[in-house]
Amino acid sequence: MSDNAPTITLTLTEEEAAILDTLTKEQGLNTPEDALRLLLHDAVAVYDALWDKTFAESQDVLDRLADEAHSEYLAGLTEDFDPDTDPDAP
Repeated sequence: MSDNAPTITLTLTEEEAAILDTLTKEQGLNTPEDALRLLLHDAVAVYDALWDKTFAESQDVLDRLADEAHSEYLAGLTEDFDPDTDPDAP
């Protein structure tokens, strides 16, 4: 790891430290820090998988919304949007 890598200071309970030590040994890792990195990567993978599943399951809703928007456009019920002239823009 590089010297300028971000660092985190974490205070663990005795039980959490024991769990982390067990995980470190079970995974054949060298340090508890390696186990924490593994947990972080696993958490991100789970989050990404849940997001992908949720997005895939929302396709029918997205299709319906797109159809509604297209119908409103064809009926002349929409107006052009220019973010450069939006009065609500920050």
